Amino acid sequence: MRITKKIRRSLATVLLTAGLAYPACAAVCPKGIGGCTSPGRCSLFADADGNSLCDYTTRSGSSSTTGSDPFQSTTQSAPGSAVTSTTAPVTSSATQDPATGTGITDLLSSSAVMVGILLFVILSGVLYIVFRRGIMGVQVKEAGPAGALSVLIALGVSLMAACTLAPDTIPAMSCALLYAGAGTLLTAYLWYAGVMSRKIVLTVAALSTLTGFVLLAPLMPLEFAVLVSTLSGASALSGAVGGIGALVLLTIVFGRTFCGHLCPVGSLQELAHAVPGKKIDYGRTGWTEYIRLAVFAIAIIATFFLVDLMEYTGLYQLFSLTLTAGFFVGLGLVLVSVFCYRPVCRIICPFGVLFSLMAQFSHFRLQRNESCISCKKCEKACPTHVAGEHDSKRECYLCGRCTDACRVNDAIRYRR
Repeated sequence: MRITKKIRRSLATVLLTAGLAYPACAAVCPKGIGGCTSPGRCSLFADADGNSLCDYTTRSGSSSTTGSDPFQSTTQSAPGSAVTSTTAPVTSSATQDPATGTGITDLLSSSAVMVGILLFVILSGVLYIVFRRGIMGVQVKEAGPAGALSVLIALGVSLMAACTLAPDTIPAMSCALLYAGAGTLLTAYLWYAGVMSRKIVLTVAALSTLTGFVLLAPLMPLEFAVLVSTLSGASALSGAVGGIGALVLLTIVFGRTFCGHLCPVGSLQELAHAVPGKKIDYGRTGWTEYIRLAVFAIAIIATFFLVDLMEYTGLYQLFSLTLTAGFFVGLGLVLVSVFCYRPVCRIICPFGVLFSLMAQFSHFRLQRNESCISCKKCEKACPTHVAGEHDSKRECYLCGRCTDACRVNDAIRYRR
């Protein structure tokens, strides 16, 4: 438990130092910016100087004075807020007893980048051989697609390993955005090559879900308030917001590859819905999109009142394994996903509005060709009812059910 807490705090510290998460806290802190009652439990909390104070307080318009003692910090919050002062010693792992094993940890942390690169190279090679030979039940005969799939999985694993070994030096947000960006391109290529089977989709979903639990960033739809505050001018553009914006724009070209395969929230729901059992069909009506549009509008309005509406979904508490009321709300959404296909993506996530709008005009999408015999098996298999020949693909999450159900080989292809 202590190790998990240390990792989470270290990742938050890196985000603060990199300046990636500060605009979000300054604009949408639901705790009142300076009156936080639960430091360490907020997804935007960071403590770079080790004094147990939320470091965003002084950077968001509050005044701060620091005495001659470098280990003591006194923070004066905004008018009407309480003055908080605390002193805590800064401990260094170099001074701890080598018998505890911290020396090995420090050694690994100092060379985490090299360890990650070495792991990436070795794992890519091993997986390439595995996929070419079909050792684990997934065979990719062509060299290019086999290499792309190997690189995708090896990239996710190596990034998680590097961030775990050196949480103080490798920003988790940067690793997550690298995985999401590269994964979007790689999965699009795998679809274009015609090798993205349902089994591979679930494999990638498992990997992306794991990155969500390890990296905790970016967790859609929790980043929506950050994007709104930036676009409205309430906070400066950050690397995280730029990366998220790029992912949305990539949807115009490749469709909803990020939603379908790289988003941890969407991937967890995909895995949950794959659990056998009776499913509840939303039907062909667009009522889910209307509700999501309403949530989209309310989330924007709430942002201007310094409230992140998506915080109440409990998704951060779920992925950070924080046992609070929010954790059980997030867990409940996952349980609903077992019976209903992607309820967060289709009803709650405000990013779903942006991604669906871009996917409406995407250059690459799943299409039928002249080999189609109109058996309609793909339409029956599609959980969002968008597999029809003339249906819009804005709600296509590239789950692979239609291609697996198709009776004619390559009758449905991912093409421009």
